[in-house]
This record gives sequence, structure tokens and C-alpha cells, in this order.
Amino acid sequence: MIRLLGEKELDKIRKALRSCREITMERSMGDKRIRVHTCPAAPVWGVPYLVRLEQWDGTVYSSQYFTSVEEMEVTRWVD
Repeated sequence: MIRLLGEKELDKIRKALRSCREITMERSMGDKRIRVHTCPAAPVWGVPYLVRLEQWDGTVYSSQYFTSVEEMEVTRWVD
């Protein structure tokens, strides 16, 4: 399992969520790449901002939204 963001980066994402600020972080290792972006949420989400996790593994792409960094970490990112 590859973890491309460390605790320092995760803290920055948490702070951006709390302050309703947009940020983007990208990391890669070999053919695996992630992009984490904070963005405004639609009212249906019940939170002001979301975390969007985009992952590339070679030619396979996935994207998912989360209400917190902790929820995102449960997915464990790139296998």
C-alpha cells in the first residue's frame, strides 16, 4: 500500500476545510498519482466544504468526494 500524503499535508487539508478555503495537492509515485482538492459543497451534503480525491493508477481513474479527511483516509487511497 502506498500512502502519498503525510500527516503534515493532511493537516493542511483539514485546516482548509475548517476555514472554507480551496486548496489542491498532487502527489505521484511511478504510475500512481493522486490529487486532493477542497471545494464548496452543495447544500444537500450538510457541510460547507468537501474533499475531492482523484486517483490514477496507470490508465485507471477514480474520483470521490468526502466530508472529512478522516472519511477519506478510510479508503486508504492507492493500493
